Amino acid sequence: MLPHGLCLAFATLAPLAGCGDSSLPASGGPLRASAVFGDVGLSPGQFAFPRAIDADGSSLWVIDKMGRVQQIDPATGSSLSLWRMPETALGKPTGITCFPGNPKLLFIPDTHYQRILVFRVQDAGLSPDSPPSPTERNTPTPIASFGRLGKGPGEFIYPTDIAVLPTPDGSKPARVFVAEYGENDRISAFDPTPDGSYEFRFSFGKWGRASDPDHIEFNRPQSIAIDHTRNQLVVADACNHRIGRFSLDGKLIMWIGSPDSAGNAPGSFSYPYGIIVQNDGSALVAELGNARIQHIDLDSGKSLGTAGIQGSGEGMLSQPWGIASINQTLFVLDSGNNRIHALPAPSSLARSGGTP
Repeated sequence: MLPHGLCLAFATLAPLAGCGDSSLPASGGPLRASAVFGDVGLSPGQFAFPRAIDADGSSLWVIDKMGRVQQIDPATGSSLSLWRMPETALGKPTGITCFPGNPKLLFIPDTHYQRILVFRVQDAGLSPDSPPSPTERNTPTPIASFGRLGKGPGEFIYPTDIAVLPTPDGSKPARVFVAEYGENDRISAFDPTPDGSYEFRFSFGKWGRASDPDHIEFNRPQSIAIDHTRNQLVVADACNHRIGRFSLDGKLIMWIGSPDSAGNAPGSFSYPYGIIVQNDGSALVAELGNARIQHIDLDSGKSLGTAGIQGSGEGMLSQPWGIASINQTLFVLDSGNNRIHALPAPSSLARSGGTP
């Protein structure tokens, strides 16, 4: 729900107590953030219920429920660039994925327009060394668009998120995975073509809650990510309160959590809406229902710690939709509070470099 009373004050960057602790406590508790930035409003650096976040290695990218796409300086919280989605009357995106190749790309699931838009970062934003833009700029032109409304191959009903598998040298997309909900509730794979379009290859999954590996079912696969260490796909199956590990051809390897175990116990989930996978075999999950971040070992499914409690005060979260990472810093999208928390990565992530 869009917050009321939108104001026009400038965003602030506020240091908090508890800086420097690089682990999530096993027993939970408030986030120990090193900084918090953003507030409610429509000026650059402010948000109106942000619900998509990712990082391109040097900048954060955030989309809110006004259909505004903002490039955020992770060091200061200032808005480097701001523009709106091409169309917003039917609804706004629920995800954004940055591909740090050559060129850097932004993949945006234009959720309510049943399509994927692809932009060059150089067209969509500014260099972090450039002065921030004080006003909205014109919407950049996408370099590709694919998908349309439907249930058939290559068609979508409410695409939610995108994961990009790189070529061996990391410079180009080799395959693009798209999650969707509505009546499809599936993952589809597309390959880039020489003419710059994307060709459908296969899909897996349908609506349901089964755990049978021979009958893959999802209930709003909200967030997906590539596990580069294992060469797998990881899916946050939000309304089934579980995380799934899959081979890149769609075979189930493991479910972590289940519809029947939803809750706030360690290792359980309540509406996991955001996920990033790290190089040490772990993942960080933003739980909308539990208002927390949970650190998970993807091999065992064991919880390595949680942080965040419901509220609007220091270290508190409200409806966190996503999480991103740059080097050893995590950025938690505190959607209901219209802000972003920056905090040190858990210690095991810091040892691995902390970059997805």
